[in-house]
Amino acid sequence: MGSVKDLIVIEPAYENRPGLGNFLFSDRYSVFDWGEMPDHLPGKGRSLALMAAFNFELLESRGIRTHYQGLVGRDGRLFRFSDLKEGEPGSQTMQVSLARVYRPLAREFLAPDGRPEVRYDYSFFNANRGRINNYLIGLEIIFRNGLPQGSSVFAKIEEAKRRDDPRESRRALGAILKGLGLKEEPLAGRMLPRPVMSYTTKLEVGDRSLGREEARRLSGLSGREFKKLEALALRVDELVSEQAGKAGLAHYDGKIEMLYDRGLAVCDVTGTFDENRFSCGGAQIGKEVLRQWYKKTQPGWVAACEEWKSTGAGWQQRCQEKPKKLPPELAALATQLYTSGCNRYTGKRVFDAPELEAVLERLQAFRG
Repeated sequence: MGSVKDLIVIEPAYENRPGLGNFLFSDRYSVFDWGEMPDHLPGKGRSLALMAAFNFELLESRGIRTHYQGLVGRDGRLFRFSDLKEGEPGSQTMQVSLARVYRPLAREFLAPDGRPEVRYDYSFFNANRGRINNYLIGLEIIFRNGLPQGSSVFAKIEEAKRRDDPRESRRALGAILKGLGLKEEPLAGRMLPRPVMSYTTKLEVGDRSLGREEARRLSGLSGREFKKLEALALRVDELVSEQAGKAGLAHYDGKIEMLYDRGLAVCDVTGTFDENRFSCGGAQIGKEVLRQWYKKTQPGWVAACEEWKSTGAGWQQRCQEKPKKLPPELAALATQLYTSGCNRYTGKRVFDAPELEAVLERLQAFRG
């Protein structure tokens, strides 16, 4: 299915009948949209599956529909995270209901520099707006509560400041700050006065940023249902932030995906250390430490990823730069970051792992 988790289809989805499938959360990780990296992080998959299950059960307890069915035990039976006792292994497999996926038509062409580029045709969604059912909405809905190190907002700010025309530069920078509810340029780690929502594509080779109106057009939803989608996304953000606060963590940002089956439901997963960014005592939890390590030690590969990802599927094979392996100590600490973080966020000691603060202290030597 993807670079870090696999989908096993048990029953296919139809327009009027959800399908059934299992998410298998692997120990793979991905940065810079590369896909599977050279190292695996043992225990990462199980920690993400358990966090995802915990969050789905939290959302459902607050009346929010999801596609979650339960965790899959070794005997094939379903169980819930809330039934898991401390020290029990849990599972890295989650069962979910499935929706249909209607993909936009991809059309390739040559750019002026001779490189292949892809454009997408969403006319199907416009022609069938408000009439299709049980389908994956082709958007990633992103919410920002703060601006951690590595946030794409900082790259946009720098791009605005580099514009040749000073007036255009000030105008672009002002628009970014206004959209964030800020009056001055922020520092990394700052929390925003209110959550800010944005959108990217889900069913294209790369994640393309969208304005609100384009996101509505691409969604296939009616105007009324799209407003419900926005309200629901903010509610999910609120609940994850609330849980993070109980665990002594800050919730910087995250994303959700949704399907439409006679109403909106949260799908894929949310509130994990891969989908969302959290911090403890100002230090980020999750793969951001690995992103920063690659930026520091292999900047040529990072730059090549940005250059090649717009050229269409399979760009990783065409890219001549390849990522190197992590130092063994960093790989071990990254594993502990996921398992210790899962224990902290869920409030249940499933993993035999050090306290989160101890892991973060040892990771300091590897941070960018």
